[in-house]
Amino acid sequence: MEKNACNIGNLFSDLEALRIAIDMEARGRDFYKKAYEQAEAKEHKDLFMLLMNEEIQHLEQFTQLYNQVKENQQDGEDYLFDQETSRYLTVLAEPHIFPKDKAAQMFPEFKSIADILQAAMQDEKDSILFYDALAKCAKFEGARNIFNLLKFEEQTHVVKLREMLDGWA
Repeated sequence: MEKNACNIGNLFSDLEALRIAIDMEARGRDFYKKAYEQAEAKEHKDLFMLLMNEEIQHLEQFTQLYNQVKENQQDGEDYLFDQETSRYLTVLAEPHIFPKDKAAQMFPEFKSIADILQAAMQDEKDSILFYDALAKCAKFEGARNIFNLLKFEEQTHVVKLREMLDGWA
């Protein structure tokens, strides 16, 4: 299974993976912003604000690394893959990890903070799997390190969300 994941990884570059990660983090930021706006209890608002700010920090880290990798590419090297590969990766990540417009589409269906927490936990778990695959297949040590860091941070999000959800039970 791990070998297949890296074979998939060979289809795209670290730069392309970073672009997709930037999009994922922006969608996560939007999700947590909407959750913050819907939450009523101060402790819930505080958690959603914290998670939103962490997504913003991730977004900035990925953008900085993306720009660094792009600047360091050698003449003649093309770290960006064709549109077909880009679409494949986007399709892989977008419908599962903080899908585009999820907040706008899903929030009317959420009946409670617990529903929001469960949806957020699933997205964070999917992010962990995606970042783990990216870390295993990264070509650059800097990219591997940031993917591993983000995987760890997403794991802490799952723990925080689980604790909060358990408080609702």
